[in-house]
Amino acid sequence: MRDPMMAILFFAILAVHIFAGEAGYADISSLSKPLLLLSLIAFVILEILRGIKSAFAFLALAGLFFSLIGDILLIFQQWGDYFVYGLGAFLTAHVFYIFAFNKTYLENHEIRLLKRYGWVSMLIVAYGFFFFNTVKDFLHEMMGPVLIYMMVISVMMMVALNRYKKVKNSSFFWIAIGAFSFFASDSLLAWNKFVREIDYSHFLIMFTYGFAQFGIAKGAIIQIRDTSLKSIPKESEPIG
Repeated sequence: MRDPMMAILFFAILAVHIFAGEAGYADISSLSKPLLLLSLIAFVILEILRGIKSAFAFLALAGLFFSLIGDILLIFQQWGDYFVYGLGAFLTAHVFYIFAFNKTYLENHEIRLLKRYGWVSMLIVAYGFFFFNTVKDFLHEMMGPVLIYMMVISVMMMVALNRYKKVKNSSFFWIAIGAFSFFASDSLLAWNKFVREIDYSHFLIMFTYGFAQFGIAKGAIIQIRDTSLKSIPKESEPIG
């Protein structure tokens, strides 16, 4: 029951936020945005309290927390340097995600995905280079921060993909989709902010961003839950 409730609550808040943003209800939009991450944080904390307090769980939770800080800061981005501060908060969130995704509990002999399929890394790097090269002339003083952010989020996506066959398939799937959605959302955000406005930008940016954070939280909860189940000692076999 917990998982459907999490999805219903989160996507209900996301729908309200997107509608408020598109309809021009700035107050409702500003109030609903932090609730997105707060709802995911609450469900992850509940899962941690029920299961094993692992390094992965707390690192993933820290990533969600700094994403919440980034969301709050971006609400005030029109009033000074809050966009830069928000960018820094999200960069910190991605660093925590990188460390979290690198924490796997399956010690098997599977070759990590990026070592087996090197072209995946090349595609991610090529996209990052192409996109940055396209927008760099519009960035001005933001060129350095955006470049660093793009490098970090590219690493985050690679590490997310490198979980393949090292964790439960459903956990890998949700976090991988979340990482791709994050990249898509940030690409839309950068293009809309620095190059030119995109039609239905609020809907596109927030839907991909919301799905990204939901996917990461959902995949994290699956891994927390699965790790807890694997840690339960097996009952001794009857003798005789």
